[in-house]
Amino acid sequence: MNKSVCERIAYYTKKLAQRVRVHPAHRLPRAYTYRNERLQQYKKRLNELCKVEREQLYK
Repeated sequence: MNKSVCERIAYYTKKLAQRVRVHPAHRLPRAYTYRNERLQQYKKRLNELCKVEREQLYK
């Protein structure tokens, strides 16, 4: 399944909002242990996809 960049951005913002919703003074749920690292990797890959798409549009 190939998602569009818009769908990927929507997914990223949804997951980021879930992560930010947890108050900093509270301990993170176990499922969030590596979420920050995964979100950073996803953001990096998303930026690469956006760059490729921009290059294709403006060729």
